[in-house]
Amino acid sequence: MLSCATLVSIPSLAAPEVVKSSSPWPINVPQISDKFDWLLLKTGELLGGDLVSMYDHKVEFDSDEVGVISIDMKDIAQIRTRTIMSIRQDNDEIHEGQLIVNKDSFSFVENPEVSYPRSTLLAIATSEKSGESLWSGEISLGADFKKGNSASFDYTGKLSLRRLSSSHRVLIDYLGVFSEVEDQSTNDNIKTEENHRLTAYIDWFYKHNIFFRLPSFEYYTDEFKNIDHQIDIGVAAGYVILDDPLQRWDVFAGPSGQYTKFVEAEEDEATDETSPLFLIGTSYERDITDNIEFEFDYNVKFTREESGSIIQHLESSIEIELINDFDIELSIVWDRTEDPIPDENGFQADQTDLLFTVGLEYSF
Repeated sequence: MLSCATLVSIPSLAAPEVVKSSSPWPINVPQISDKFDWLLLKTGELLGGDLVSMYDHKVEFDSDEVGVISIDMKDIAQIRTRTIMSIRQDNDEIHEGQLIVNKDSFSFVENPEVSYPRSTLLAIATSEKSGESLWSGEISLGADFKKGNSASFDYTGKLSLRRLSSSHRVLIDYLGVFSEVEDQSTNDNIKTEENHRLTAYIDWFYKHNIFFRLPSFEYYTDEFKNIDHQIDIGVAAGYVILDDPLQRWDVFAGPSGQYTKFVEAEEDEATDETSPLFLIGTSYERDITDNIEFEFDYNVKFTREESGSIIQHLESSIEIELINDFDIELSIVWDRTEDPIPDENGFQADQTDLLFTVGLEYSF
């Protein structure tokens, strides 16, 4: 991060000294950027790097020195980009070019005589014409080891990828949980939990507060719930209830089809099941402070009794900025199946699972 310092001479009783002027400031920000994207804060601080995106009144900026950081749009005085950016206004018009954002307006290098009110700027993303990658994401890992009278090993792994443009977004999320304990009599490790969940969807923004999820996909496996694999494919419509510099809240709903392959099945029962379902969900994000962010995601699926009847999934987390690209993540994962699928012996798993993790997250 670059900033200017003012040279101040302090008077004394002795004869005043002649203060020599400092050397010229070594950074020259060109009107047309060719090396960095430039971001000037209202405090006078200047950043050179890559402008990743602007969504939900938040600018994501990648600097070699400070890593990936998130800055409120209201705290930014100017932006100048070296690459072609795609922007969306609140009237849903889309424009592309080398972007110049000033205090009250924005324009493009290719057409400087035409400017637009800055207040209409809704989203910024790298254009496909720029040749730059549109992907970014986070990866986190939480682990717990115990040794003594009993030994255990637990880990959770999370991966989040997103591809942002001015009119749509692609999100891919993975969550994996594994746990095992040591049998004191045999010294063998016994697996007590393992499940994996992969979700992916494309949100297309029809209006700034209306979007369509076309399509949505989820893959889930958990042998302890008698699910060898489960696949959901569907569509949904969503509405943004709140969208301001501090928080975003949206809801969505739509139909899906679900296929489940069971690990085991009771005698004379099918080993798989295909059924329709209806999905309702919500997502909420809020900046508690400049360094602490809260996220909440919940969805519920209504399906046939043979597939679980009512299936609920909740993920909630608090991310605390640590240093550069690293955060501490505290998260809760809650799952509930109203009618768990019985195995070949008629045994049903518990309806509810609750997991609390502490992990280290890296943004890229």
